Amino acid sequence: MSALLIIAGTDSSGGAGLTRDIAAATAMAQLLPPFAQRSPALRPVVTAITVQTDTALEEIRPTPPETIQSQIRAAAATGPISAVKIGMVGSAMAAKVIAKALAHSVPETCPVVLDPVLRSSSGGQLMQVADLKPLIARATLITPNLQEAAQLAPSASNRQPDSPEASGIALQARQLQEAGADAVLIKGGHGGGAISVDQLFFGDTHVRYDRPRLQHGRRGTGCTLATAIAVQLMAGQNLDQACAHAGDYVHEWLKEGAA
Repeated sequence: MSALLIIAGTDSSGGAGLTRDIAAATAMAQLLPPFAQRSPALRPVVTAITVQTDTALEEIRPTPPETIQSQIRAAAATGPISAVKIGMVGSAMAAKVIAKALAHSVPETCPVVLDPVLRSSSGGQLMQVADLKPLIARATLITPNLQEAAQLAPSASNRQPDSPEASGIALQARQLQEAGADAVLIKGGHGGGAISVDQLFFGDTHVRYDRPRLQHGRRGTGCTLATAIAVQLMAGQNLDQACAHAGDYVHEWLKEGAA
């Protein structure tokens, strides 16, 4: 049986974190032929308990790193892991423990999608940039939004492009690839203009996904996209297809939220 390992925090408001990841994985799997007869198993690992409303982050209780490690070990012992999605990590020590546990419990070929959650959508600071370095090095794909990309690759903003078509975003993606990520999807949802542009960089390939910008958002959008991509990869889609289909799914999910 296919199994998705989901590593993230809880959210008492239900808008993000593990609750949203599980909902997104379930909904995405129902749309994919490989899972028509049997849905993938979902194996959650709790990195922190947060006390949140839709508008405020009130408290964070990190899970002890050794407990995170034990959860990953037990999840892998239950059966093979087909893909990993990482959201909120909780601490620098937790990031190191997760990277080490994945190296011991998950094959190198297993895709790992990292949503670099630095702040909660309700406004609170959750992680520091440096804390994520061990996980960036293991990521098959990292999915920062525009603000997160600027924080994760700050020196790229000050570098001169070495070719006319190399934008600041491309330089940020390159820096994250130099840090170890196989591919980078920089999300344009927080940008301006009538078109929202997500940009995928892997190897020397650059793919744009243009969609009409919506006038409203929903909490948990980053969780939803990263989880949907991970499920797509489990179903055998290549990276370009996975990002395209997952992005289309999230776009429809956002439109439903306004209905």
